[in-house]
Amino acid sequence: MQRLVVRLILATVAAAVAAVTATALVVHLLDERDRLRTASETDLAALVSLAEVTSDREALLRGIARTPAGREGRLAVHVDGTTVGSSQLAPRAVIPPAEVPFEGGTVVVRAAGAATVEVFVPGLAPGSAELGLAALLLGVGALAAAAGAVLAARRVRPVVAELAELAAGTEAIGHDDDHPPAPRPTAVPETAAIATALASLTARFAEARSRERKLAADLSHRLRTPLTALALDAGGIGDGPAAERVRQTVASLENDVDALIRATPTTDGPARCDVAEVVRRRMAFWSALAQHGGRPCTLVAEPPAVIALSADDLAAVVDALLGNVFRYTPAGAPFAVTVVRHAGWVSLVVDDAGLGVSDPAAALSRGVSMGGGTGLGLPIARDAVEATGGTIHVERAALGGARIRLRFAEARSST
Repeated sequence: MQRLVVRLILATVAAAVAAVTATALVVHLLDERDRLRTASETDLAALVSLAEVTSDREALLRGIARTPAGREGRLAVHVDGTTVGSSQLAPRAVIPPAEVPFEGGTVVVRAAGAATVEVFVPGLAPGSAELGLAALLLGVGALAAAAGAVLAARRVRPVVAELAELAAGTEAIGHDDDHPPAPRPTAVPETAAIATALASLTARFAEARSRERKLAADLSHRLRTPLTALALDAGGIGDGPAAERVRQTVASLENDVDALIRATPTTDGPARCDVAEVVRRRMAFWSALAQHGGRPCTLVAEPPAVIALSADDLAAVVDALLGNVFRYTPAGAPFAVTVVRHAGWVSLVVDDAGLGVSDPAAALSRGVSMGGGTGLGLPIARDAVEATGGTIHVERAALGGARIRLRFAEARSST
């Protein structure tokens, strides 16, 4: 790429020098032509003055010989039917004053009493071969500029194509967490360096993703044993308000740890799931629990409603939202779950008849609990919906409590 830039600079400089030189030559040629015209008219005026006072042939010949135009054979006098000097026109062929186009230039004719004086002004000044040189320089400059443009197009085209491929590969890394694509080999040294750096980044990304999943698996095994022991110890404390708070806290911790572990993707390939199907499957569990606790519940789901999220991830979101309903609303409070598709979006809405959420912004912040919990339920749902390009809203439900509305971007159908 550096050599290409140097070549383009050299080609541009060559074209500029050629253009400037050719312009200078043309200007010089035009100036020389004007100078010749002025000098010829001066010689003509001098001979007119002489012819007005004398018609002697010898005197006229001496006057012609004293002028540059006369010495060059371009000056003549027509007097008494004879011609003195070198004439381009026949006597009495032109009535002065006049300018007659002639082969190679122009004949200027003026009256001098009874005589007529003419001077031939060449169309091209002496040394007009410079005009050919100017044309040659302009041609060389144009060829240099054209060669530079062709070279730039041939060298830049593969660079642009490879950069486009690298950009597409970079975008694909974020869409395929499990199998990020490796950048293709490149031929241009500069883009090859970018491809090498991108390949290293891709490998590190895959390695970090693998470590994340291993950490989630280890977390599952490491935390379940002490949680189980803590739950058994909490069961042996006895009765009383303090013991009940300990048992509720342990149960809440177990639920939140399970949700956190499930929130880590474990599926291979592009994530896809039908929201209506996953919600119906999870509602089979939660509706049975609601029936046991005397909670009226309704479900409205319109299949298919496919989003770019794994079924396990969406199930974790549903469990987190419904777990909050059971945890933070009074016993027997009804709730409703709705899944609706509209204009490329899939809405998952959970309504309850509890007390609502006093500070929706704080409720969506990780680690902030509005009811004594761990503060992870709504942030888990927010992270999942935002991963698909959607949004989450905490509103007031028609049932009187909180409405959690998740708006997922509908996944594009694969071909």
